[in-house]
Amino acid sequence: METPTGMRDFSPKEMLIRKWVVERIEERFKVYGFRPLDTPAMEFLNVLTAKSGEEIEKQIFRIRDEEIGLRFDLTVPLARFVANNLDLPKPFKRYAIAKVWRNEEAQKGRYREFMQADADIVGTKSMRAEGELLNLAYDVLKELGFDLSEARFLLNNRKILNGLAESWGISRERRDDVFRSLDKMDKIGEKGVRGELEAKVGEEKTEEIMKSLKVDGGNKEKLEFAKEYSEEGAAELEEILSYFPKAEVDLFLVRGLAYYTGPIFEVKLSEEIGSVAAGGRYDGLIGLYGEGEYATGISFGIERLIYLIEKERRLNWKETPTKVFVANVRPEFYPYALEVAAEFRKAGICTEVDLNERNLRKQLEYANALSIPYVAVVGEKEKSTNKITLRNMKTGREEFLSVKEAVKKLHG
Repeated sequence: METPTGMRDFSPKEMLIRKWVVERIEERFKVYGFRPLDTPAMEFLNVLTAKSGEEIEKQIFRIRDEEIGLRFDLTVPLARFVANNLDLPKPFKRYAIAKVWRNEEAQKGRYREFMQADADIVGTKSMRAEGELLNLAYDVLKELGFDLSEARFLLNNRKILNGLAESWGISRERRDDVFRSLDKMDKIGEKGVRGELEAKVGEEKTEEIMKSLKVDGGNKEKLEFAKEYSEEGAAELEEILSYFPKAEVDLFLVRGLAYYTGPIFEVKLSEEIGSVAAGGRYDGLIGLYGEGEYATGISFGIERLIYLIEKERRLNWKETPTKVFVANVRPEFYPYALEVAAEFRKAGICTEVDLNERNLRKQLEYANALSIPYVAVVGEKEKSTNKITLRNMKTGREEFLSVKEAVKKLHG
């Protein structure tokens, strides 16, 4: 039996990798003062579709005969939560790490069920918030062990894009449609984007759009160009760059979600896999569900990060968190094995015992199969002296130790 398209099982080994990644991201979130929040996997459709855009609306998994669907991101549920809890101290800095669902075509690094790790700041219009999020992104990726010497932190502003769209003669009603096509540059390439735009606005207008976004030079030149279309948008980017100089202005950066209103950003570690983190300012979103609030946030793609960690770093991940297996020579020594295991567990050492009434050879084979590094053997001699024989499964070396001595060694 297979899983549905775009959805996967995760083996214990894969789950240990995921937990390793999630725990490090969560630790960085906490270091920056973000607090955890959990919301339902399902939301009412009027919440999900309030400002998602046509493309995302098509991707929502809907519950038949009910006005309910699975969340496609963690930002919309946050906006609904804040609108219902306006007395939260501001700025409200929250993080959430959970699964989301999108009914889109599955491909390498892109699934229909996937996990996101989000950090958002609600209640400030200052660009200091964007600066903090970009610095957070840098620290998260550094914590995960990535070489950031060639990482790209891309930055743009919806206000600049809106000004450009106005100069192209694109009406407000059609802007999001054009932006959605531009947002597919990573997925379908320039040729594919041109094809979509030509079908929407014609060949001449497409050439104008593509040409105007290709500005030679660095941040200084691009910001000078951007000022012609939105002085406010360019000034916001300048301020963000003062807090995070590693960012580079990319006028092709769009972000497909319709709720973005100001600065937007993406982080790329590899051209092959696309962005591993992205976000932006969505000042108008919370107001759709109640009283408005300034807000900005960033989302990390757990699946893509894990893909790159496994591909580029090739770490030797463990099959199990177990550090020691307590093996009994004969069934009558199982009660003593339990006593030893209890002492190990009390000391915080991940420990297993035999649950299948196997002989010693089979127990050792099991420990080897899971790459458990140590086996504590207990038999007549060990029980009578309140000791254990600790075997290093890699070297084969054995030591006759008290449980206290073994604990010290296993913690070493």
